[in-house]
Amino acid sequence: MNGTRRISLALLLLVASCAPRPPQRHDSQPVNALGLVLNERRLQPSEVGAALGAHAPSTEGVQFDSPRSVLAYILTAAPPRAVVYPSERYYYYRFPLGPRLVSGNLRFADAEERRISVGYFDASNGADLRTAEFRHGVEGVQLSFDTSRGEVRLALDGVARTFVLDTSAFAPPSFPLLPGEVHVSGIRDESGYFLHLIYWPPERSFYYVLNPDRPRPEHWHRGDSSSVELWWGEESRFCFLKDRATGRFILVGVNQREIRENTWFDGPFDQVPPRLPIRAMLEEAYPYVLDAGGLDAHGNFLTQPGQRVAISPYQEYVSGPELESIVAAAVKDGASPRAWVGATYEYKRDWRAPPAYESGGHAVFQSSAWPANHWGAASAAWGEGHTKESSARWPANHDPATSRVVR
Repeated sequence: MNGTRRISLALLLLVASCAPRPPQRHDSQPVNALGLVLNERRLQPSEVGAALGAHAPSTEGVQFDSPRSVLAYILTAAPPRAVVYPSERYYYYRFPLGPRLVSGNLRFADAEERRISVGYFDASNGADLRTAEFRHGVEGVQLSFDTSRGEVRLALDGVARTFVLDTSAFAPPSFPLLPGEVHVSGIRDESGYFLHLIYWPPERSFYYVLNPDRPRPEHWHRGDSSSVELWWGEESRFCFLKDRATGRFILVGVNQREIRENTWFDGPFDQVPPRLPIRAMLEEAYPYVLDAGGLDAHGNFLTQPGQRVAISPYQEYVSGPELESIVAAAVKDGASPRAWVGATYEYKRDWRAPPAYESGGHAVFQSSAWPANHWGAASAAWGEGHTKESSARWPANHDPATSRVVR
């Protein structure tokens, strides 16, 4: 795999305050129907209910540079009881504001700590972004969380709303687990898919399995490969591998363009529930995190605020036919789940910085110490002479004992 592929895969971030950018082909939906954009497109009408208002209130007094005013507006426009469907607790919204189309979310991942994050951007200019965090008792914000009912009560400027965190996706799978498998969590992705995240310790690997008990959000089409059974989402372009022995559908491919544009179809890495006790699994699966300052119990980087390990065991593909060839080769003569691991391999799993070596030339740790989840600004710390092409020629899983410096 080339250097561009490795680095683009490595850029899969969980950015706490950034909402998915809707695909351009769906911008014809009414922008004044404020509420869960997800609900407008993906859920059944019975699930939407009062989550969408018939008319959005006036935006008078709302200022793009004032996250507090945006939060106050969202509370005014939201229904008395709003359901937060995605499993990482994002409540999405979109509304016009003068020359801008504001697209963002309220993030309830830290509701247990009585904190909420607000993030939004101009849908016409993704770089025009604002984020803020609000705590209970600060700037007039009142927040309480009833954990037994999964309900967040949020109030500001005399307007109070209840946000219900949907947990229906978290039920254990109905299919039996294979020897050694660990069920991490059920997931409800913003694409509308219900999935199960599973960890397999023998190969220290994660993979996503389709939840067979929930409806698919789109039509599927059979792939061209005759050696493996692959199915493609008509709209999402998600690619699923059907394992003939178990009948499971394994997510093996997500389109690269959707990932880069941060759309609803960028993959389930950003919908892993925020309060899972998964540090031990993540340290085992992704050893580089130990050199990146460590993690808290839920997989958040201790030294990189707002960033969480991206669990992204699937191919980031450009060409569908090329992906089918890659998957067919990976699962050839393989038995599940070892075959799935080959088809969903993540290169960042092997990025672990060894001790620093002698100076001069291209040091080993320069290629491997770049964390797989980094901000683009972090690249500035690298010298101009260090190119991604030179990194790509250095194997990710090298032997430090025999390889010291590449010149």
